[in-house]
Order: sequence, then C-alpha cells, then structure tokens
Amino acid sequence: MYKFKSATERIKLMRELIRDRVIQTDAERALITTDSYKRNEHVVPIIKRPLATYDVCSKMTLRVEDFEIIVGNKAQNFLGSGINPEWSGTGWIPDGVEKGLWTLEADGLYHNPANEELKLTIAPEDVEALLSIRDYWKDKTVTATANAWQPDGYQEFSRLNVSSYVPGAPLMYIPTGHLTPGFEKIINVGYAAIRQHAQDWLDAHEGNLMGEDMNKYMFYKSAVIACDAATILVKRYGQTCLAKAAACQDPTRKAELTKMGESLLWISENPARTFWEACQGTIMYQLFLSLDSRYPACAFGRFDQYTWPFLKADLESGRITLDEAQEIVDAFFLKANCFYNAAPDFIAVTTGIGNTYQHTTIGGVNRDTGEDATNPVTYMVLETIGRLKLHDPTISLRINTNTPDELWECAIETSKLVGGLPLFQNDEIIIPGLMKELNFTLRDARDYSLIGCQEIVGSGNDYPAPNGVHAPHASVHYGVIFDMAINNGINPYNGTQCKLKTGYLYEMESFEKVKAAVKAMCSYIQKWHITVNNYSEYLTMYHAPHAGLSISIEGCMESGTDCVCGGAKYNSYGGTATGLATLADSLTTIKYMIFDKKLCTARELYDAVMANWEGYEPLRQRILSEVPHYGNDDPYADEQMKWICDVYSEICGECYSTRSKVYKGGLYGASDHVAQGYHTWATPDGRKTGEPLADATSPAQGRDHEGPTAVFNSICCLDHSRYMDGIALNLRIHPTALRNAAGIDKLRDMTKSYFKTGGMEVQYNVVSSETLRAAQADPQSYRDLVVRIAGYSAYFVELSRDCQNDIISRNENMF
Repeated sequence: MYKFKSATERIKLMRELIRDRVIQTDAERALITTDSYKRNEHVVPIIKRPLATYDVCSKMTLRVEDFEIIVGNKAQNFLGSGINPEWSGTGWIPDGVEKGLWTLEADGLYHNPANEELKLTIAPEDVEALLSIRDYWKDKTVTATANAWQPDGYQEFSRLNVSSYVPGAPLMYIPTGHLTPGFEKIINVGYAAIRQHAQDWLDAHEGNLMGEDMNKYMFYKSAVIACDAATILVKRYGQTCLAKAAACQDPTRKAELTKMGESLLWISENPARTFWEACQGTIMYQLFLSLDSRYPACAFGRFDQYTWPFLKADLESGRITLDEAQEIVDAFFLKANCFYNAAPDFIAVTTGIGNTYQHTTIGGVNRDTGEDATNPVTYMVLETIGRLKLHDPTISLRINTNTPDELWECAIETSKLVGGLPLFQNDEIIIPGLMKELNFTLRDARDYSLIGCQEIVGSGNDYPAPNGVHAPHASVHYGVIFDMAINNGINPYNGTQCKLKTGYLYEMESFEKVKAAVKAMCSYIQKWHITVNNYSEYLTMYHAPHAGLSISIEGCMESGTDCVCGGAKYNSYGGTATGLATLADSLTTIKYMIFDKKLCTARELYDAVMANWEGYEPLRQRILSEVPHYGNDDPYADEQMKWICDVYSEICGECYSTRSKVYKGGLYGASDHVAQGYHTWATPDGRKTGEPLADATSPAQGRDHEGPTAVFNSICCLDHSRYMDGIALNLRIHPTALRNAAGIDKLRDMTKSYFKTGGMEVQYNVVSSETLRAAQADPQSYRDLVVRIAGYSAYFVELSRDCQNDIISRNENMF
C-alpha cells in the first residue's frame, strides 16, 4: 500500500503552530483603509476601492518567519486577522469587549469566551483604534448601503425564515468571490504585462471617450491601480527577505533568504521562472486578493497543472530535487492555512474552524488532449494533506477512465488518514455537463476546477457566483418549504403566513395534489430568493467592483469590463438545495401511509407532524421501520428523490439575472443541514423539530441499511449532469474494510462502477463510531482526527456537539 514520507523539521514546526492556532486580530488594515476612504470619500467605488488596496499593500506590516520558505501574512501577527471596515464596519469584536464578554488576561490581550472552540485575542490598543473609527463607518459600509432599501415584499419574505434572508440579516455583508482566480495568468504573464495592456488602451483613448468607452476607461484605470498595488506588495516582500538575509548569521538560511528576496523582486512584475516562484507567486496573488477585499472562497484551482511545467523544467535542469519540491508544496499549503480569519462563534459552529475554502483541484485530464494529466505534483498535494493531517484546503481529485491505480491507492490512503479528503469528482459526467448546461468549450470544460464546498467552475475564465451573488445567500430551506406546502403556506415553526396558500395536507385528495402543492411552494420561495440575489447583483455592479480579481480572469481585460459586470468569458450564478432526501422520504411516507397502504389518514399524519410527534410515537416508529427510504436501492423511495430533485432543477432553469442567463442548481452544503434543522419543524418522515435534515444528496441519517452499493444505485436515479453547481455524497466506511490492499481495491472498483453508472461525486469518512465516541470522551487524545461534514472537513474535536452526533448517526458501511 502507498506509504507517506516524513516532513522536514521546519514543516513540522509550522504545522504545530497552525494546529494550536490562536488568532490575534489587529486594526492596521482597518486604519489604513479608513484613512484612504476619507481622502477619497467622493471618488467613485470602481476607483476608490483599488486606491484603498494600494494604500494597504504599500503600508501594511510584512512578516517573514525564520521557518518560512513561502511567505505572506494577512495581518501584523503570525496567524493574524485584519478587519474590512468597508464591508462590516469595525466588526463584532470591539462590541464583545465593551459588553464584557472578552477577558483581559495576563498576556495583556483580550481573549474571547473560554467556551468558544476557536481561540481569539486582540490587544487593548487595537480595540481602542477600532472604536475610534466605528462612527465613521456606521452608515458608509457596503452592507449599510444594501440594507437601506429593499424591493417590495422583501420584509414579508424574510419573516418566513425560509432562506438565509431573515429579519436583520444583511443583503450584502461579504464580497462576492466564490471562484477560481486566474493564477495561471498571473504566474505566466506577470503584473507588468497586464498593467501595460490596460495602460495601452488608456493612452490610445485619452481625450476621445465615446459611448461605452467611458465604462472601459473606468475599468482599465482601476486595473492599472490594482496591478500597481499587487506589484508593490510583492516587491516589498522581496525587500523584506533581503533585509532579513543581510542580518542573518546562518550562511544556509542567508542564501535561502537572498534567493527568496531576489525571486520576489522578479515576480513582482514578471512571469515566474521556477517552481518556487510559481508557488510563491500564487500565494502572493491569493494574499493580494484577501487584502483587496477578503474574498470568501478563492480556490487555488488546478494547482498541479499550472505548477508542473515549472517543476518539470527545474528537474530537467537539476535546479531542484523531488524532496525539495515536496517541502515547497508542504510550505504552500501550510501558508494557505494561515489565511483563516477570525470568526464569531455561530459561524465557526456552522462552517467549522480553520476552513479557508481555498479548494484545490488535482488530477483530471489535459485540457488540450483529453489524456490523463496526473503528474508528480498531484501526488505531492496528497502527500502534504495526508502526512500533515491537514483538513484544509479541501482537495478534489478529478477521476477519469485512465486515472492510474497508484493515484487511486494514494488517494484512498489519504482518506484513511484525513477523513473526507480527497473528494472524488467524475470527469466523465462533469465535462459533458459543463458543455451542455453552461456552453463551455471542450477545452475549457476539461479545465474545470472545484471551489468552496463542491461548486464546479471554470479555471480563471469564469465568474460563477455559485454560492449566491453574495455568499452565503445560496440556500433555500427546503424542509421549511415542505412544511409550508402541507400547512397552507404557514411556517409551523414561527406561524408566519406567506401569500401563496396551498391548502392543508388533510384537504389534499390525491398524492398528485400533494406534489402540486410542494412544487408550487418550491417555485414561489426559490424565485423570491433569486429575486433578492438579483437585486444584490444590481448593487454590486456599482458599489463593489473587483479590479483585483478582474485583472486575472479571462475576458475582463479583453472586453474592458469588470467581472461583476459580466466581463468574464463565462457567467453564471447558483445555489444549493440541502437535504432533499428528507423531502423525498416525507413524500414517500405520505404516498405509502395515506394513499397506497392507507395505514393512517391524512389528518392523523398532519396532526402528528404539527404536534412534533408528541403523542404519536407508535405512528412515528411504524414510519421509520416500515416505509421505504431513499438510499436503499428501492425504486419506490428513489422515485420521490428523483422527482423533488427534478423539480428543483426545473425551477433553477427558469431563473436568470442581468449578468447571467444561467442559475445553476446544486446539491451540497457545508454543515447547513444541521443549522437548517434547528429551525425546521418536524417532517412527515419521522424527523423531529430541531433535528438535522439529510446532508447534501446523502440518505437521511441512519436510513440507509443496504450498504454503499445500494446508496450509489439510489443516487443515480437522478441525472447528475443537470446539477452544475455541484453534488456531494457522504459515505462512512468502517476502517476494517480498508485494512489491506484487497479492501482498497474494492473501494476503488466500487467507486469506478458508481462513476460509470452516472455518479458525479463521492467523499469517504473512514472512521468507526467507536472511535468517534472515544474522541467525544477524550478530545485531547484525538485532536488530529479529521472528518468530513458535508461541504468541509474539520478536526472532529473542534465541531459542535450536534455536528459530532450527526457524523456518528450516519450509517457505518462495510463491503
């Protein structure tokens, strides 16, 4: 079986520092940005925003740690976090300090409440600095602008509590940016050439701007400023490395720092020349984007494909060894782990601790030839994740018919060490799907990558907004929708009535009428949700353009149009339906119990659900034990999963915006199925109020009992190629099933068979219930146990108790 190598000592040191992270927030970025905005207060956003980024890049504190070979810090401290006041004002931390929720400890820092899993600190002087600018930002943030007015009917919609648009929730509180930036362009073209492209257009049109030329002028001017900002940031890092080299007494480290400094000075304007420069250039651009606007999910894309040509040239010239290259890859992903921001406890509970959403894609096919594209960097990425036991970034392994068996073995061994990683993605479904659903060319479809949780996007040529125009506005709460559909449009959780009245379950005389009510409510709520997305897009085009992103995305520089305004080669947006298996099982229950077997009346089942099953436990147990459930290769149950997924897909197909003619449907989630369950009333399948919904496309927890092959057969009842926002299927495998080579072969062959049948994606947690319960009892002994929730992996001991129990409740498969 595949064996992982050991990491170097400095890599091990950095890994432990990250594992024991305590994130210190500082006010530096906020103060620089505030000063810039004050000086440019009346300048239009498309210019004001990159000017502020330039000020940040030219003035912020830079760090180069003694153990680092890949550099880049987001804030003043190692594992530090800054504040983006232009979006969120001064944030929640100063408020927490003022309310006495944070404690000033002996180290001179305020610490967040001890019962919160994520450890945060802030210095008193930084609190004072943030308080000094709080009033300035009170009504000047992008969020405040969006909240000032909403379309008619929005308040009623938000009161339903059926999506992320709920009373008090902002329409826009983080920037758009769920995509794969053009890293390949940055490292192969360089900032100077990109800047020159923009400047040439400006020079050619000076004093002669007619019609749409003015829009292009504003874009190209913003692009010049953005390129200058990126250049000065990278150049200052080069100078910092050289200054550190000058003071270094160790000749080996001195030479290393000197080389790093000289290389950074080069790539501040020019294309990368070496593997190290390609990796460092990628990190520098990612850092620049984070400083520019704290984009929430900038994925690294096909890292092994755009860095391999540089490593290949280095190996052929003798400039580097494979072991040295592996250390660079280790350092790259450890540095990526440093980009996690401070987050309030409720977000950490939902999205996990340490999840940066810098999704990285490896494997797949060559975009020009269609041949398998596996290369040494593909293995290096898995080596890094496996041997360092990193749960982040998420790694997707693209599978094709010619994926080497050795890579399969390496990937499965990685899954045994790091739960849920890699995600297995099927090229044979996704590539044709992109061409059919999104009109990608064959070459661009072959070059797809994954971002965020599961979302499928183009690489450096696509502005896909797959998590809603402004994340996290992607999810419509379909469990709530179902309850409303059988309760005359009333949400039983909060008693709110929507305008659409569908009747009560006990008034519906046939199963077809039940489905008609569900479909009508799905359409009503989904379209309302997307209407608000479209309003956000309207605001974004003026108030939140993205020059820093646009310089790298194919189509923007060519057309002179910002990516948020449709400049990218491909444009779409999308969302996800979490837990449709809960709806499918609820439909099956109604069909089986009321209309087919007549084991209870519609009124009896309705009353049981509205009573949260209190007083109806015998009926609930009969439903759980007797009614067929999705996930067991039973056509009776799977028919309803196909129907509800088809309904969702059809509704998405009716939606569009100014920028995009395509709204993509997805079937994935972070741990949204747990969070949605908190405010979803009981459902007819036997689920009680507050319990999680089914996760992603997985069967409801514990309802599958016929093994993984049956789950695969069930999920293939629907056409996966229709869901180009991504699909997630979680399966838990008992470790004893993979204790030898024969078990690994079985898992590989079973996955291949699933993919041939039409499956798009699967991810495996290789862990027993016994181990999970032991970890709950003794967290310290299992601190590095990684599991996959749905859209992210996490250290099990850092999950909320509800998320932990959700994992334990899933079926434990053998084969």
